[in-house]
Amino acid sequence: MDPGWLSNAYLVGERVGGAAVVIDSGAPIAPLVAALTRHKLRLAAILTTHRHIDHVQGHAELARAMRAPIFALAPEAPHVVGAGTLEFEEERLWGGLHVRAVPLLGHTSGHAGYLIGGVGLFTGDCLFAGSLGGTVAPGNSGFEDARRAVDRILCLPDDTPVHPGHAGPTTVGAERTGNPFIRAMLGHDPEGRRRCLALGREARLIVLARDYDAGTKAWVRFDDGEDALVPGSRVQVLNG
Repeated sequence: MDPGWLSNAYLVGERVGGAAVVIDSGAPIAPLVAALTRHKLRLAAILTTHRHIDHVQGHAELARAMRAPIFALAPEAPHVVGAGTLEFEEERLWGGLHVRAVPLLGHTSGHAGYLIGGVGLFTGDCLFAGSLGGTVAPGNSGFEDARRAVDRILCLPDDTPVHPGHAGPTTVGAERTGNPFIRAMLGHDPEGRRRCLALGREARLIVLARDYDAGTKAWVRFDDGEDALVPGSRVQVLNG
């Protein structure tokens, strides 16, 4: 985990001396290289959840050091230097690692999750423990895509481990029952009614909850009917 961004880089190896993949590179890569060497792993792929710098900053260095190809979901690949493409729900077998590229759009227009057999789902900035990724950052494809991504995740068994792009792990079941945004989406909790200003626009505050960085995240509905997931720091709750 990067100490500033709290962004994670993951290394998954099938066995000592076998194949491995890295998911994102926004954290220091020296520990990854050291683990690859220590376990005599062959880095078969660098998998990108999305284009933002806190998830790709080490791609080039890691690719050079380990002679490994970079991959991203097809709509995202043009925005990731050197990336080859993976199609929606494409499955790859690298050694004994079975990997599925799961489209989790919204935070960006080509955001991917990676479901690795026996290991879990790597969700990038789609889903965090107790929160969701924003839909107003550069390259976003909007709230409705993010909501469909949540639906895709909830199709998985509740005991599926989830490894987010920031901060600590969770499970599908824990998010289904405890994530305030998902609870409201599923109708388990009522939508909020307070008025607010979000990104300078009048809106209704649907959910305001703790985010992965100890700040807050907000689900808002603007007066034109558009929904968005925005940083809580960009939301002002109005009196009355």
